[in-house]
Amino acid sequence: MATIKDHVNVQAILQTAVATQTTFGLQLFMVDDDQILPDQRVLIVSQSDYTDLTSGTVPRNYANVFFAQKRVPAQLMLGRWFSAATNPYTYSGPALETDYTVWKAITDGTIEFSDGTNTESITAVDFSSITSAAQIPTVLTAKLAALVAPTITGLDTSTFEYDALGRLNLRMSTTGASALTVTLQSEGTGTDLTSAAFLDSANGAAVAGFDAEEPTAALAAIQAVNDTFYNVHIRGESNTQQVALAADIEAKEKLLDLFITDANAVSSASTTDVPYQLEALSYKRTMCIYTEQTTEFPDAAVAGCVLPADEGTTSFAFEVLSGVTDSGGSGTLSTTERSVLATKSCTWIETIGSNTYLYDGITSGGEEKRVMLARDWFVSRIREGIFTDQLNQPLSAFDNPTLSRVENRIREVGAEAIARGILLDTEEFPWTVTIPDADSFSSADRATRTMTIDDAFVGYINSAVNDYVITGTWSI
Repeated sequence: MATIKDHVNVQAILQTAVATQTTFGLQLFMVDDDQILPDQRVLIVSQSDYTDLTSGTVPRNYANVFFAQKRVPAQLMLGRWFSAATNPYTYSGPALETDYTVWKAITDGTIEFSDGTNTESITAVDFSSITSAAQIPTVLTAKLAALVAPTITGLDTSTFEYDALGRLNLRMSTTGASALTVTLQSEGTGTDLTSAAFLDSANGAAVAGFDAEEPTAALAAIQAVNDTFYNVHIRGESNTQQVALAADIEAKEKLLDLFITDANAVSSASTTDVPYQLEALSYKRTMCIYTEQTTEFPDAAVAGCVLPADEGTTSFAFEVLSGVTDSGGSGTLSTTERSVLATKSCTWIETIGSNTYLYDGITSGGEEKRVMLARDWFVSRIREGIFTDQLNQPLSAFDNPTLSRVENRIREVGAEAIARGILLDTEEFPWTVTIPDADSFSSADRATRTMTIDDAFVGYINSAVNDYVITGTWSI
């Protein structure tokens, strides 16, 4: 077997603002869908509330499979990827929280709009015929449609609607990233609909449209909002975008699963398909899943089945999955097709008897995905433990008490990793921790105010693919 030596730099600098907070079981699914509000960027759903997603949509279909596995995940993070330009909009407070009968009493309401230069009013707004709050946007939209040559471009073709948070939105009919300047004004004749009891515009905001963006830009924007996810999936991207995203993930402590439907993936002559390209690049943090079932979600099934388990305790390969079928379009993949996929380090879904499995759970770099997850968990736990000790101790210095705390954290995490089957601890593959005495640091070391120890620990990852040596350098 090939030997992989991985030198891991475990740092816990006192100046670091926060400790690492990766949630290894939290899956991010990136998709372009209006249910994920642009001004929120992220929507987190659980087993109990994901059915609030609109039936038949991609997020709902993904969640249906994700939460249907034998191990039920706690949450799913949905992140907005703007694959196409979006419309600017203005939202106000949740109109659904106001009893519709209050609206029904309005027979001569007015709303004024302004883009900073032009103003427009809709008057004689009459809600007397409504029978539920759901009809409020319909009445308002009809009034916009009745405008003749409004001075604000697109106002007559714009719409009112409720968003996923129950907020009343005015969505403009133009797209792009130009700033939305249309606002709801508390002026006009008749009943003022912008008062707190109605549109609640004081608690609203204008949201500019977004230009179409690359998946890597979307991932960065999502991370800026919520960076606790670990495993990433995406749907609807091009081959070029998949390769770029895989390159981006390779530089992060996260993993990526790509949904591959390109028929070139099962061609031994092809050198353009994504699995071939990523295998040539030896990307260890991306796993490709090939299928000819273009409407299925094998990536959701795999993540939903495995990620709820304790990190490192479960292999991605040969886990029994629900809600998906064999990757072959008209039956099982042929022996030749499977052989080509294996050559390209690409996984697939295979039905054997009455069960459906992932085969065989490796990344494009030929490493077990379980190993990558286990390694990240192991390093993160040591880093977080050392950082926590620094927060709780008044003194971190070039002394033996500081070194003892570091050693204890490393041994503690190592023992858990051995118990989980992540690390080996045998006569042939021992787990060792080596921490020097404080007096061994020179005056030059002390002058840097950074204590660095090479090879503080050495262990062997319990891998079925490679002899995987993991050595740790830590600095404080």
